[in-house]
Amino acid sequence: MKSLRSYGIHGALGLLMGIGAGYTVFYIITALTSAISSKLIGVSFAFAFLIIYGLFGLYTGYIFGGQKKSSVFSKTYATAGIFGGLLVAFLLEGEFIKMNSLFDPLFISLVFAGPILGFPKIKNMVIMTISCCLGAVLGYSLNTSSLNIVLYINSVWTQGALFAFFIKILFPLLAIGLAGALIAIGIYFAEGTPYAAREIPQYLKNTRAAGIFMAFIILFSSGLMFMDAAKYANTDVSIDISSADGNTTVLVPVILENGTVMEMYGNSSISGNAVSEIIDTDHGKAYKIKGSGPIEIKMTQNGEWIAPDPAANEKFFNGFTLSTSNVTRFGEIHDPIDAWIYSEEDGVMFSMSIKRNSGWGREVSINTEGKEKLTRGWQVIRLSMGGYIE
Repeated sequence: MKSLRSYGIHGALGLLMGIGAGYTVFYIITALTSAISSKLIGVSFAFAFLIIYGLFGLYTGYIFGGQKKSSVFSKTYATAGIFGGLLVAFLLEGEFIKMNSLFDPLFISLVFAGPILGFPKIKNMVIMTISCCLGAVLGYSLNTSSLNIVLYINSVWTQGALFAFFIKILFPLLAIGLAGALIAIGIYFAEGTPYAAREIPQYLKNTRAAGIFMAFIILFSSGLMFMDAAKYANTDVSIDISSADGNTTVLVPVILENGTVMEMYGNSSISGNAVSEIIDTDHGKAYKIKGSGPIEIKMTQNGEWIAPDPAANEKFFNGFTLSTSNVTRFGEIHDPIDAWIYSEEDGVMFSMSIKRNSGWGREVSINTEGKEKLTRGWQVIRLSMGGYIE
């Protein structure tokens, strides 16, 4: 147990050390090549993984067997890093996987690195594949959990930013440490070498300290950047109605996604004396509101986290329609648009506001131009378009 614990700790430290150096190089290469082509991000990952795995092998190899084994491990692990990095780059380029987090590619690369780390002995290849896959699954799960928790906190709890930031730092740190520990434990079973305390050379101590320091800087910086984009896309609708004689029945447009009315229309918050339902009309589906006195209706619906996905972002802003309007691609419109609305009474005052927010800085708004005074029957109202990008 002492050997397992010791090797696990050194494995966690070794992977943190490698990540600090490797991702620093990743950022440098990405910055230098972004002006040439965004597709070179795969090359950046290949270089980063070469350094991450190579340093991990250099460090754990020395812990397991000294300078000679350290040299062998560093070459083998660097090879595994290049192989895993290129495969991850291929998967990203082919859109077979998506990079929701900076560390996702690292955990995915572990799945491919295992057989190389145990080569050429079949038994060692099996052991290392199992340990790497286990580290990949648990590390990826912990890291993904941090994303989901932070997204949820930021979307529903306005005072939870500090707690969310703590989660965003702690969970990836645990994920990296756990993955590194499991790889080292796999080495222990593959090599069958009991732990023996060795004096670590000063250059390796300095490299470890610098790498771990950079890893914390990267975790801190990525946490700050993620916090800015860590909200679900959401849609808000507000409707205000009032009538001089107190009675009101109006039919207003609803938002359709993929031709279906959004779920929030069945869970609206109504202030005042009114009931509502979705009905079919000659102009399309409509939201029927019937009541008396001042009526205020609010509704909201959260979507997905679309910040890292250009296709989801495009669909969110340009893939919805208003049921009583023929306009499409609202995310590209700046001029006012028209929509049909119905009132059973003259003189009803009506206003409506629709906001679609990406959760990371872009918003499209559709609003009536102040309070609209409706007449009896179907009529066309003018809706202004707006939005912003932070």
